[in-house]
Amino acid sequence: MNRGRLGLLLVAGLAVCLLSSSPRMWAAPGMDPLRQTVPTRTPTPGPGPPTSPTPTEGVVEDTPAPLPPTATHTLTAEPTASPTSAPALSPTASPSVVAPPTTAASPTPMPVWDFGDAPDPAHFSLLARDGARHSVVEYEWLGEAVDEEQDSRQIDQDLHDDGVEMGELMTCTEASLEVKVTIQRRDDVEHPYDGEHLLYLNVLVDWDGDGSWAGRVSCPEGMVASEWAVRNLPIDVSLWPDGATSALVPLQFPTGPRVGNTWARFTVSYGEVVSGDDWDGRGAFTFGETEDHLVTISLAPTPTVEEASRPTVATPTPVAGVGLAMGTSLWQPVLCFGVGLLLGIAVVTLLVAAKRRDWRILTGGLILIVLLLVGGCLYYGPNVARSFLIPGPGSPTTQPTPRERLIPTATQTEAASAQPAGTATEVFGSPAPDLTVVSTIQAAGPEPQRPTATPQFVVATPAPVAMAVSDRFGFGVAVRPVGRYAVDQLHAGWYVNWTTDSKPLRPGGMEYAQMIRVQGSSYHPNGQDLETVIRSNPGSLWIVGNEPDVIWQDDSTPAEYARVYHEVYGLLKSVDPTCQVAIGGVSQATPLRLRYLDMILEAYRDLYGEMIPVDVWNVHGFILREERGSWGVEIPPGLSVDQGRLFEIDEHDDMEIFDEQIMAFRRWMKERGERNKPLIVSEYGILMPEEYGFPYEKVREFMYATFDYFMTATDHSLGYPADGNRLVQRWAWYSLSDTNYPTGNLFDPDTGRITPLGLAYGSYTASH
Repeated sequence: MNRGRLGLLLVAGLAVCLLSSSPRMWAAPGMDPLRQTVPTRTPTPGPGPPTSPTPTEGVVEDTPAPLPPTATHTLTAEPTASPTSAPALSPTASPSVVAPPTTAASPTPMPVWDFGDAPDPAHFSLLARDGARHSVVEYEWLGEAVDEEQDSRQIDQDLHDDGVEMGELMTCTEASLEVKVTIQRRDDVEHPYDGEHLLYLNVLVDWDGDGSWAGRVSCPEGMVASEWAVRNLPIDVSLWPDGATSALVPLQFPTGPRVGNTWARFTVSYGEVVSGDDWDGRGAFTFGETEDHLVTISLAPTPTVEEASRPTVATPTPVAGVGLAMGTSLWQPVLCFGVGLLLGIAVVTLLVAAKRRDWRILTGGLILIVLLLVGGCLYYGPNVARSFLIPGPGSPTTQPTPRERLIPTATQTEAASAQPAGTATEVFGSPAPDLTVVSTIQAAGPEPQRPTATPQFVVATPAPVAMAVSDRFGFGVAVRPVGRYAVDQLHAGWYVNWTTDSKPLRPGGMEYAQMIRVQGSSYHPNGQDLETVIRSNPGSLWIVGNEPDVIWQDDSTPAEYARVYHEVYGLLKSVDPTCQVAIGGVSQATPLRLRYLDMILEAYRDLYGEMIPVDVWNVHGFILREERGSWGVEIPPGLSVDQGRLFEIDEHDDMEIFDEQIMAFRRWMKERGERNKPLIVSEYGILMPEEYGFPYEKVREFMYATFDYFMTATDHSLGYPADGNRLVQRWAWYSLSDTNYPTGNLFDPDTGRITPLGLAYGSYTASH
C-alpha cells in the first residue's frame, strides 16, 4: 500500500500545482481579473511605458513623452519660443469649417497668415484657391514654431514644418506617427482651454497621388484607406499636467497601395471642426496651424489587411490579501483536461484501496475528489452551480461562454414567463417615428461587400417626447430573473439584462430592452432563433452589443463591429420595421472611446458607403482607468495606444467628470449630424467596493446626484430638441443585484430583499 499512498500524494500535489498555475488565478478582493475595474490600493504598473512625472513649474523637458490620442498626456513645459503676430480671419471663411459660438473672436487684423505649402493647383494651398489658412497663430501650433506669410510659399518652402515625427510608411499597413502640438499659455481667460474649448487635429494624405485629398483607396486584400486619414481628433488641453504646454500625439491609420512620394496635410485648430463626408484641404480657420509634408511610402514586405493587433491582457501581479477568481484564456481547456485526468487517477486509486480494504487511503481519496470538485466549481465560476439551481423556459440555445459569466453585466441565469410584448411607444413614451422601408437588405456574409441596394429607412421628424418621469428610470439585472425581486418598490420604467428574450417578464408593465451580444465578427442569438424573438416583440428597443470597446466584454475591432451591426440592423428592420435599434454602449465617453466610435463610423462608411444608421444612441457612464494591462477598461480593440484617461480610484464618482463625458458624447453626436436622436445611458453606477472608499452614504449621494443631473441637464445647442433639449432621455443604474460588484445593489441577490440603496432609489422616483 505504500504505492497507493504515494499515488494519492502525487495526485494531491499535481492538483495544487495545476490549480495554482493559471495566469489569472489571483485577484484582489471583489475584483474580476478580466474586467479589473477594482484595482488594488497600489495598482501594479502595466507592460506599457511608465507614466512620466508631471513637470514642475518652469522646468523644461528636452523631449515630450509619447501620449495617446485622448489628451490624457505626458507633456513638456513652456516652449523656448513662440510666434508673436496675430493676423485676422478672412471675411470669407469656407463653410466647410464649423466653429461653435464659443470660439473666440479674432484680434486686430494683420497682413500675415499661416498657410500650407503643398503644390498648387494640384492641391489647395494658395489664398486665391481658398487654401487652408489660419489668421491667429500665436496661441497654438504644431512643433516648435509657426510661419507667418501672406500666401502659401510654393513648394515646400515653409521654415517651420516641424510638428510631425514621421516613421517609415509601408503600403497597405497601419501608419504610426507622432504629431507635436504646442500652445503658448494656459491662463488666458479670453482664450481658455477646458472641456468646452478643445483643439482638433485633422490629417489628409493623397494616397493615390492624383493631386487631391478627397476619396479613399483600396488595397488588394480589402483594406480601405481614407484620404481624410484623421478626422477631428479632439485634444483637451485642460487635462494636461500643470505647466505643460506641448504634447506628442500618436496617430495610427491605414495606408494606401501606392509606392512613392505623396503629400500630406496636418491641421490643428481651436474650437473649429471640419464638417462633411470629405475635406479637400480648403478653408479658413481662426486659430492654429497647417503643415504640409512630402512623405515617402515604401512597399511592405508582406502586405497585411488587418487592423491594429488586438491588445494582450497583462497578468495581474499577485497582491497581499488575495482570493480565488476565475479567468478566461487558453489555459482553460488545459486546466479542464488536467482536472479530469486527476479525478480519473483519484477514482482508480480509490478502487484499488477499496479492493485492498485500506480505509485510510479510501478516506483520503474521497476527500481529495471532493476538494477537486469544489475547487473546480470555485475556479470555473460561482455561477456554474447557480445556473443549475434556477433553470427556466426561454433560455437561448447558445449558452453563455465562460467570459460572459465573468463580466459584470453577465447573464447568470435563464428564466422568464410569458407577458405581452412591448411597443415603440413603451420604449420612449411617445409614438415611434414613421418608418418607410425603401428596400430590403440580405444578411451579410462572412466578408460583406458593398451592397447593390443599401436599405434606406426614412425617419420622420421626431415627435415631442411625452414621457412619464418614472419611465426614464431603469436598471440592469445581473442575477436573474427580475421576477424574484419586488421591483415595484423602485417605481422604474424599464430594465435590461444583457440578453434577448422572446417572452420577457414585464413586472408592473415595465419595458424590456433586448440586447444582441457581439463577439468579434459573430453575434448571438442569430438566424431563426433571433427572428423568432424579433417577431414576438414588435416595436422593441434593440441594443446591438455591450461595450464592444472592452476586450473582456464584446471585444470587437471597429471593422468587425461595423460588419455585425450592418447585418443585425438589416435583419431587425426587415423583420420588424417598427423596432428601434441602438448602438452598443461604449464603457465611457472619453476621447479614446470616441475615437473608437469614429473608427466604427469610418469602417461602416468605407464598407457600405453611408453613415451608420442608428435610431437610438447609447453610452455607458463609468469612470475607469484606460491603460493597457492595468485595472479599468483597458484599450479598445483595434487601437495600438497604451493609455487614455488615467482615472484614479477616488474619481470613480466624480460628477464633474460624469457631466464632462455626457456633454462630450452629445457634442460628438452633434458634430456628426446625430443631434436629433435620443441618447440613453444603459449602464452606470459604482463598481468599487466599500473598502476602497465607497460606503453606502457616498454611493447614495452619487446616485442622487446623477438622477438630479439626468432630470435637469439641458443644452440648447446639444440636447435632444424633441425632449426639451435634455441631454439624456433614459438611464439604467447598475445594478438591481450582482454578486461580483455588489456596491450598487438595489436588492440583495441572496435573499431577494430590497437594500437601503434600493429604498433610496424608490424614494427618489416616487417623489418625482
